[in-house]
This record gives sequence, structure tokens and C-alpha cells, in this order.
Amino acid sequence: MKKLKTLRDLLNFFRWNPDFDFDRVVVEYIDRPKGTSEFYGMDIEDIGHKFIYLKDSTTIPMHRIVRVTYDGEVWWEKV
Repeated sequence: MKKLKTLRDLLNFFRWNPDFDFDRVVVEYIDRPKGTSEFYGMDIEDIGHKFIYLKDSTTIPMHRIVRVTYDGEVWWEKV
């Protein structure tokens, strides 16, 4: 497997790799004023370079993402 350089690369890897179920991806993000919230792979409409676009018309800036898990295992975490 080639090294995934960006968060966008990781999300696209999960989305298009037939060995993974994109619905099992959980993305946690900073949600002001709530603190943090999460959404699932099945909620994603499109993955841009700077934003994630959800099916409910919500737009999440990439810099607000703090953690990505798959089946409870952390695959990416902001340091």
C-alpha cells in the first residue's frame, strides 16, 4: 500500500477501496459551540481539498477534523 499523505487521501482510500466498508468510518471534528461532534462515512457527499461536504448540506473544514477511526481503531489523529 502506498503511503497516504493527507487526511483527504485516507478518506478517499476508505471510500474507494473494496476491502473497506466506508460506512464504518467515523470522523470526529471540532463543532463550535458544542465541542466535538462526529459523522460517518455514509454521511459524506464529497471530499474536497479543504472541506468535506455532507449529504445534509453541512460543510466541514478539513482543519477541524481531529480523529478518523475505522471499526473503533484510530487511523488518523491530529497532534
